[in-house]
Amino acid sequence: MKSSTLRRSNITREKVQMMEALSRYNRQHQDEDFYKSQNKTREIDVLWQSFGVKRNEKAPQVYFVTGLIFGVIITLAITTVVSLLINISTPKDDVILPSKKAPVAETSGKFSFIPADSAAVKPVTTAVNETYTVKSGDTLENIVIRFYGSFDMRKVNAIQEANKMANPNALSIGQKLIIPMNQ
Repeated sequence: MKSSTLRRSNITREKVQMMEALSRYNRQHQDEDFYKSQNKTREIDVLWQSFGVKRNEKAPQVYFVTGLIFGVIITLAITTVVSLLINISTPKDDVILPSKKAPVAETSGKFSFIPADSAAVKPVTTAVNETYTVKSGDTLENIVIRFYGSFDMRKVNAIQEANKMANPNALSIGQKLIIPMNQ
């Protein structure tokens, strides 16, 4: 370097010599590291050759794909075997098994209805009316929903008529209401 450049850059000659020595040292050791790594690679190759396997022969993707294919094949084989075993172990509808009971007459697959005896059938009786005691917080709408499942103004009117109520909002606690259930 020129001395004018050194003065402008504020670098002394000693610093320049030190930087040049450092770069030579780095180049020399970098070359040594390169040769050392190549020697290690050769040593590893020799070790793998002693095992009879070439290094980097197959990529990991090859092993993954072959494992996946073998897994699918094994799964299909197991599924097939299990389904065959199930089909063998279940009785078929068309196979007639011998039984000790009397033979049943075959039907043509039609549904036949046999009416019940009229004496055996009991008429179903439904409660015509129920009674309910009004509690605190009850309204006629809540009572209709409780007994009928949904609100209907016709049912509110039926309860009013059955209890001869003029005002549906005038309920008192403990009052007994007749709830007509045939509505």
